[in-house]
Amino acid sequence: MKACLPSFLYPLRHVLLSTGIACFISACGINPQDVDLDLNTSLPEVKTTVFSEAIHNLGRLNAIYGRDPLYIMAKPAFDRTGTSLPTQGEIPQDISEMVKSSLNAIGGGIWYVPYDPEFMLNTAQTGYSEWGDKLLPNVVLVGGLTEFDRGLVTKEEGADVSGSAEELGVPMGLDFEDTRKSSLARITLDFNLLDFKTFTGIPFMQAVNSIQVHKGLGVDQLGFTVYGQTLGLRGNIKKIQGRHAATRLLVQLSILQIIGKYQKLPYWRLIPNAEPDPVVLDALRDEFYRMEQPDRIAKIQELLYLYGKDVEITGMLDARTRNAISQFKKEKNLAAPDVSEAVYLALFESVPLGRETLARRQRVDRLLAAYNQRLRELAFQAQAAPTAAAEPQTLPSKATPRIGQKKPRPAEPEKKKSLGDVRVWLSKSAYQIGEPLEIFFEVTEPMFVRIITINSVGKMATLFPNPYQNDNFARPGKVYRIPPANAPVKLTVGAPVGTDTIYAIASVNPIPADSLPLDDQGHVVAEGRGKRFAFAEEAFQVLPNGASQAAVKTGDQP
Repeated sequence: MKACLPSFLYPLRHVLLSTGIACFISACGINPQDVDLDLNTSLPEVKTTVFSEAIHNLGRLNAIYGRDPLYIMAKPAFDRTGTSLPTQGEIPQDISEMVKSSLNAIGGGIWYVPYDPEFMLNTAQTGYSEWGDKLLPNVVLVGGLTEFDRGLVTKEEGADVSGSAEELGVPMGLDFEDTRKSSLARITLDFNLLDFKTFTGIPFMQAVNSIQVHKGLGVDQLGFTVYGQTLGLRGNIKKIQGRHAATRLLVQLSILQIIGKYQKLPYWRLIPNAEPDPVVLDALRDEFYRMEQPDRIAKIQELLYLYGKDVEITGMLDARTRNAISQFKKEKNLAAPDVSEAVYLALFESVPLGRETLARRQRVDRLLAAYNQRLRELAFQAQAAPTAAAEPQTLPSKATPRIGQKKPRPAEPEKKKSLGDVRVWLSKSAYQIGEPLEIFFEVTEPMFVRIITINSVGKMATLFPNPYQNDNFARPGKVYRIPPANAPVKLTVGAPVGTDTIYAIASVNPIPADSLPLDDQGHVVAEGRGKRFAFAEEAFQVLPNGASQAAVKTGDQP
């Protein structure tokens, strides 16, 4: 027989239950008005990646292998896929600063040259700097993000369990749900190298790399039902591999590759689990087979010294060199002739990369300098020997030539290059501060030209050559314009108010920036005029903003 409570006791049961819950909460010290939250704090930290050390060691690699300095300019690099904005910044729109930071972290003779034409022109115009002090790049790095595939793989797994005990007379139910979602995306970066002089791509100097990024979501739910009331617990976690951090890894890896290729360095030794680059190895093979046998031996002796074998650089297979090669082949288990491609490439990939090798690099440079000096002396002796042997056979100076023998024709004097004229002009005689300025010049003979400006307070700046016109050899029959018509920046007139003067200086020989024929006041040195240099000048007025301008000149425009 089932016992039942009288109906008048049901409201009393709810009151007692509510009172009990309130007393329990009070006993536990829970007061909604005393809510508090602990906030985690963290200090700034240096940003490092798995390639940060490799980037730094690339500069050491460049110094150890004795490569020439490399001046590299990077053009702005962006997201070329157009998905950075629609996806609310899942990938960065502009990666230029990542590229700059990576290039500037290399060192070891790798120099980053900023690409900021407007800033350079403005500083030159204001007299803060001169073009002659600037270093022009050898190569230009171009590229950007070219692929972002968001949904390569999408996977979802789940489990759902529910049950009830009402059939047993217990008013309770249970629900449990577990869900797991995962997705995979891919980002691709393309870099290419251009030759700065020709603006053409350099064959094989490219890097195309991709990285896969993961995203996961996990949800757990647990619900209890008692007397029609539900108590639930829910937990979820979402993990996303950082797209921006992944892009930085792509940038660093690609810079390691493309600079390593251009400088012919074993950069793969800096990257975990990387394979040798066939582009670099092919370039080294070509270099080896273009060398004569003595040069091949000297190159192997150089690598042996860097490897740790104290050999002399003689260009000959002396006993010490043979012994060192034999030891090396035994260490590397090589079966090849002493002077061979296999030995050369094995030595190239085996040079230690520590600081001690940097010190050996300095010593081997001195050995190479002595070796090259000996080669020059031998070449001079070989050139002088036939002349000395032929001297006794020459006729005395007063001897009468034999009949039928032609008198030697006197040597013709060397024909000097003609010093022509240079002409420079502007489109107006007065400009307001901030107004664009265009300069025109021409020459009557092929000559090197420098265009400088001196303002009213004596500040001098070089306007030509400049980053957009780095070849200052001018030819007749052409009118030159500064800046060129297709330049993305303008040359503007700067303060102070007064009279500025444009000077055109031309010569048949190159004109170094530190050898201009001007005195401290900016006046042409008298002995330079008409002998070694041709001159032209044009003055213009610098007016404050809003002042009336002079009329446009006529007849002087190209």
